[in-house]
Amino acid sequence: MTAAARVALVVDNTRTQKQRSKRSAPTQSFLTDKHPIYGGKAEIVRTQQSGGYWHFRMWISEEGKYVRKTLKTKHLDTAIERAENEFFAIKANLNSGKRIFSPTVQQAAEDYLKHRWEVDVKRGSITEGRWGTIKSQLNHFVAYCGIVGRSEQSSVTRLSDLESKSLQGYQQYRQQKSARDVTIKNEQATINALCKWAFDEGLHSVQHYVFPSISRRGVDADTLRRSTYTDDEYRRITRALISYTAKKTAKAEFLSEDERFTRQLVRHFFLIGANTMMRFGELYQLKWGNVETYSAEEQRLVTINVLAETSKVRQSRVIKVRGGKHFDRLRSLSKNTKQGDWVFTAHNGERVTRDALYYHYAQLMKLADITGWKERNLTYYSTRHYGITKRLQSNANPLTLSKVCGTSLKHLTETYYHADLTEQERAALLRYDGSAADVVALD
Repeated sequence: MTAAARVALVVDNTRTQKQRSKRSAPTQSFLTDKHPIYGGKAEIVRTQQSGGYWHFRMWISEEGKYVRKTLKTKHLDTAIERAENEFFAIKANLNSGKRIFSPTVQQAAEDYLKHRWEVDVKRGSITEGRWGTIKSQLNHFVAYCGIVGRSEQSSVTRLSDLESKSLQGYQQYRQQKSARDVTIKNEQATINALCKWAFDEGLHSVQHYVFPSISRRGVDADTLRRSTYTDDEYRRITRALISYTAKKTAKAEFLSEDERFTRQLVRHFFLIGANTMMRFGELYQLKWGNVETYSAEEQRLVTINVLAETSKVRQSRVIKVRGGKHFDRLRSLSKNTKQGDWVFTAHNGERVTRDALYYHYAQLMKLADITGWKERNLTYYSTRHYGITKRLQSNANPLTLSKVCGTSLKHLTETYYHADLTEQERAALLRYDGSAADVVALD
C-alpha cells in the first residue's frame, strides 16, 4: 500500500468514526431538555419525540456507545432518582468486568474461537483439527440463532436475546439437516462451553442452555454398529487397496510417481489404522522417530510412542501392536523417513493433506463397491472401530485393550458392547463339534 493510499484510508476511517459519533449522539436541536447527573457522567433528556417522558443516557467509553433507556416518567425528581439507580447498576457491571452491550451470537462465536486458538491450540491443549471441529459445530449454532431470532440473520441476534431454554428446538433443527443424535449431543456440549465462557467474560447472563435429554449410550451403540465395517466389507476394501496401488493400474491411468505414492499412503493409512487402532489425528501426526518395528513369534509388531500433544485425550501412551510389516513396507517406499519426518509424508516433503486422504477414500469406497458409506458414516475412524471390535471378539483383555486405545475401560465396554452381540450370534452358529470360522485377519 502506497503512502498516499494509507493517508486516504486514515482519512476515510476518521470520517467514518465521525459519522458514527453523529449517529450515536442526538443533536442539541433534537433535545428539548437535558439535566446532567454525577458531574455529567450521565444525564436525563427529553426529545421532540419522547412525548414529555424522560430518558436516561450514558456514554460507555469502553464500548464506544450510548446506553439509552426510557425512565417512564414525566416528573423530573422521579426521573433523576431512577437515572441514578441506572447509573450505579451500570457502574457495578463495568467494575466487575461485564460488558453493557451484549455481542451478537456470531461475534461471540468468533471471539470464543479466537480464545480457544490462543489459549488451547497454541499451548497444545487441543489440536488444530479439534479446533476446526469446534468451529464447524458453532457454525450450526450461529445459523440456528438467526432462525430463533426470526431475523434469518445471525449477525443481528444477540446473546442477550437467548435465555436458558431458548435452544429447545436445536435438536429438531439439526435432525432436519440429517444430523445424527450423537453429533447433535457433541454440538450441544460445544455450545454450552461457549455459553460458560461468555458468562465468565461478562458477556452473557446465562451460564448454560437447557437441551432436551439425548441418551448417549444407545445412540453411540447404534451409530457405532452402522459406522463399523463388516468382515466382508473389510475384505473387499483390502483387496481394492491392492488393485488401487498396483503398477498395472498406475500404468493404465497414467499416474505420476507422486500420485502413485499418495495412493500408497492411503493404503497404509487404512491398514495401519485398523492394526494399531489409533485415532485419525494420532496417526496423521505420527513421526518416524516414534515408531520402532520388531519381530515376535514370526510376526512383525511395532512399538509406537503416541505423544500427548497428538492425542484427543491429551495423554501420552506407548503401545505394542500389530502392523509392523505395514510400517516396514511404507518405510521402504518413502523418501522421507528421518526421525523428525511425518510417517505419512508425500514425495514432495510435505505431509499428505487431509483432502487427499478423504478424496482417495471416496474412490476406494467406489472401487470396493461399498454402498451407503456416507449415510453410515464409514470413515478412516471406522478402522479404529473395526480393529477394537475384532480384538474384543478374539477375547483380548479389555483392560489392556483400553490402554492400547487410549480410552477408559468403562467407555470401551459401554461403547463396544455390540461386539458381545456378535459373539452371541457366532456362538449360535457353532457346529455341534464346536468349530467355527477363524476371525478375519486385519492384514
